[in-house]
Amino acid sequence: MFVVGTAGHIDHGKSALVLKITGIDPDRLPEEKLRGMTIDLGFAWLDLPSGRSVGLVDVPGHERFVKNMVAGVGGIDAVIFVVAADDGWMPQSDEHFNIIRLLGIKAGLVALTKKDLVDADMIELQIDDIRDHLKGSTLENCPVIPLSSVTGDGIRDMICALDTILTDDIQRPDIGAARLFIDRRFTIQGMGTVVTGTLLEGSLKVDQQVELQPAGKSVRIRKLQTHKKEIDIAAPGSRVAVNLAGMEKTEIKRGDALCAPGTVAPTARIGAEITFLEKSRLPLKNGFEISFLLGTADLIGKVYLLETDTAEPGEKALARINLLSPVTAKIGDQFILRRISPPDTIGGGIVLDTETLSGRKDKKLQVRVLKERRPLSPESLVSSELLKNNKISKLRLGKNFPYTRAALESAVNALSARNIIMVSGDEIISRQFLDRFAQPAREMIEKDHELRPWADGLEPGILAKKLKIDPEKLPEIINYLTSSGGIVNEKGFLKIREHRASLKTDQQALQGKLNARLSADPLNAPLKKEFIDEDPGFEVVIDFLRDRGELVELKGGILFTRGDFDRISSNVKGFLKKAGRATASDIKSYLNTSRKYVIPLLERLDQLGITVREGDYRVLGKE
Repeated sequence: MFVVGTAGHIDHGKSALVLKITGIDPDRLPEEKLRGMTIDLGFAWLDLPSGRSVGLVDVPGHERFVKNMVAGVGGIDAVIFVVAADDGWMPQSDEHFNIIRLLGIKAGLVALTKKDLVDADMIELQIDDIRDHLKGSTLENCPVIPLSSVTGDGIRDMICALDTILTDDIQRPDIGAARLFIDRRFTIQGMGTVVTGTLLEGSLKVDQQVELQPAGKSVRIRKLQTHKKEIDIAAPGSRVAVNLAGMEKTEIKRGDALCAPGTVAPTARIGAEITFLEKSRLPLKNGFEISFLLGTADLIGKVYLLETDTAEPGEKALARINLLSPVTAKIGDQFILRRISPPDTIGGGIVLDTETLSGRKDKKLQVRVLKERRPLSPESLVSSELLKNNKISKLRLGKNFPYTRAALESAVNALSARNIIMVSGDEIISRQFLDRFAQPAREMIEKDHELRPWADGLEPGILAKKLKIDPEKLPEIINYLTSSGGIVNEKGFLKIREHRASLKTDQQALQGKLNARLSADPLNAPLKKEFIDEDPGFEVVIDFLRDRGELVELKGGILFTRGDFDRISSNVKGFLKKAGRATASDIKSYLNTSRKYVIPLLERLDQLGITVREGDYRVLGKE
C-alpha cells in the first residue's frame, strides 16, 4: 500500500484536487471551511486503475503551517506537487519543494492546476518554468500534467500517471518492527482513544501490545482501520487509525510513535549528515538553536558541527544535534531543520547515529563513526557501531536499526568471513580493537620470555596494566590472543606456545653451586635466606627449581634437592617400619640433625601422608 502527499503554494488547488479525485473533502476543521485554506493535515484515499488503494495526505500551503506540512509529507512514498497555472512557481513552492528534496522523496508528479484559467501558450510557459525548477532533482523527469479540478480535464491522465509512478521499488519493506508516528488523536464515544498516522515500517495487528514512545508506555491495540474499513493487520506504508485500549487521549501528543516493543530507544542526541539549502540565510555558528522536524515530531534543539565552526549555504556537514526532549528516531530517518526566528527552512538531513559520543576528545571518533555509517548498509551499521563500543550484543543490533534481523545476521556473517569482526556466542567483537592490543601484547610476552626465560609466562594483570587495558575487556583480549594461535594460557600465565622455561647460563652456574652445597650436608645446609643474602641471584634459581619440583622448600626456608628429600623420606619410613612409632626427638637423633630441620621435615611428611601424628608420636601413614 502507498501513501501520497500533496505539496505546493497556498491556494494553488491542493485540497480541491484531492476532493476531485477522491470525492472526500480533506478540509475537516471548521476554521478551514470558513477561511477556505488548509491549516492542518487532511486525509483521503482512492482506488487506482490497477486496483491498488492509495492513501492521500493533503498538507497546508501557507508558510505559517510549514511544520504541519512536514508532519504530513514525512511518511509519504510519492508526492503530487501542485502548481497553479495562473500563478506559476511561487515562494512557498520553493520551500515545499526543498522539503520534498531534503526528505529524500524520489517519486512524484506535478499537477499544473487551474488549466481552465489560462490559454495553451501560458500552459507551455509554465511547464518550461517548472522543468527549470525541477532540474537536478530526483523529480527532474517526472510527469507534469495540466488539469482542472473544475472541469475535470486532465484528471484521468493524472490518476493514470500516479498509478505508473507507484512502483515496487518505492514500496516500504516489512522489517518486522512496526513504527507509526501519530499525527492525530481523538476520542470516539464507545470506543475510546483513537490515533492516526502512516505506518512507516513493520505491521500492526489487532490485540498486539505496542509501546507508546518516547514515554515507553505499553498499550494494546483494540481495533484497526484503514480507509474507514476495519482490518486485522495493517501493512507497512498504509494510513491507519488505531483504537488503543486503556489509554487516555491526554496521554498522547502529535509526534509520539507506536512501536513494536523493544525495537526503538528514544534519543535526544542525534548524529547526522546535514544538507544546508543554497538559499538559506547562513552562515550559522556552532550551537545555533533550531526546530527539528522528524516524522510528526517538532522539537527544539541545538546543532553542533563536528568538522567546522560555521555552516555555509549549499554545504553538507556532519553534526551532533542535542534536543530538549527525546524523539523516536531510527538510523536512516530523514529530518528537516528550521530556524526558529525568523522561521524558515535552512536544511535537512539523515539520522546516522542515535547514541552520539560527547566531549571534545570524542569528536574525531564521532566523525569516523558517521562517515563509516554513511552508506547505510547493514554491514556499515554493524562495523561503525563497533568503532564506538568495540563489543556489542546481537540483541543491540535490533534497536534503532532499519533492517530485519535476517539482514543484520547476514551482515554479521559477511563481516566475520572477512575477519573484520569476531563472533563469540551473542557477542560481536571488533577485530580492529582486538588487534590494537594483540600485537603489543604478543611483543610484550616475547620480551618477557627474553628477559625472564626462567618464568612460566606473563601474568594477565601485569599485561593489562602495562598496555592500559580496561580490566573488563581483558578476557576478550586474552581469548583473542589464545584463539588466534601462538599464545597459550597455562597455569594463569600467558606465553608463546613453544616457550619452555629455562635458566640462563649464569643462573645454571648458581644452580650447580646450590645443589652441591645442599647435598654436601642436607640436614644442616644453609637456609634460603642465607643463599639470597650471599647472592640475590639465588632467589630466582631457587624459585625456578622449586616450581619444577627439582627442589623442595620447607617452612623456614629449609631447602632439599629432590633426590635428597626422597632419600631422607625413605630413611624415615624405614626407621618407623622397624620402630613402629617414634617421637620427633627419636627421629632427630636417628637423622643426626637439629630440631630446626626435623620439625619442618615431619610436617611436610605429614602433609604427604607418609607419616601420621598420634600425640607426641609419628607412625607410618597409608600414603
